[in-house]
Amino acid sequence: MYRRAAFAIGLLIAWSMAADAADITILCANGARPVMSALAQEYERKIHDRVIIKFEEPGIIGRWILDGEPVDLVVLPAGWDQVRETIDGTPVGIAHAEFGILAATNAPKPDTSADDAVRRTLLAAKSIAYADPQTGAITGVLFVRMIERLGIADEVKKKSKIVASRQVDLITRGEADLAVAFSSAVVDVPGTQFASMPPNFQTTITFSGAIAISAKQPVAAKALLQFFTSPSAAPIIKSKGYEPG
Repeated sequence: MYRRAAFAIGLLIAWSMAADAADITILCANGARPVMSALAQEYERKIHDRVIIKFEEPGIIGRWILDGEPVDLVVLPAGWDQVRETIDGTPVGIAHAEFGILAATNAPKPDTSADDAVRRTLLAAKSIAYADPQTGAITGVLFVRMIERLGIADEVKKKSKIVASRQVDLITRGEADLAVAFSSAVVDVPGTQFASMPPNFQTTITFSGAIAISAKQPVAAKALLQFFTSPSAAPIIKSKGYEPG
């Protein structure tokens, strides 16, 4: 009798947890893929809500939102003005990383110590990979601005490989000498090294989150965002090569 009662209670608890579980949809910029995937996995383990993440570049995500794509939580590094009227409140910083250049560890470290140094480095490279700025990819946008200010845009673009995402993979495949990426990429892509941009172009990119006004799960999305920005999330964020906030 006791075992049957305990089994019934267990089934009731499991059913209640399943009934209360929420499906939370996130639209997230590609640059935060490693850290957001890890945070979502840990949250699911603890809370039992299901976190569904769709990754793309910021410009494409903005168009999705304006076209009515279902979303509870939005995570972007920039482009908030485009979707300002669709989010509730001010975006909250989750994680940040530095903008720079990636190379293979068995190659010389790129000299980016000054404007002239990075100019020589980029001109000497046989091929350079970067994310398509037309999609709103923040590293691509910043890189194009930089080479324009350095006066080498035409030369660099002629030997560049502009990709939709995962430009760092071209380094490991030997298809590019350099890739424009976040500092966190060295954790995500073993066998690579990172060089900061020169002082005039050093930039830290923060990935922030905001609840969508149209969220179907606003309470669950708020709890998820609170977890992303809590002290307990910090070790996970750092383990992926980012810094909290």
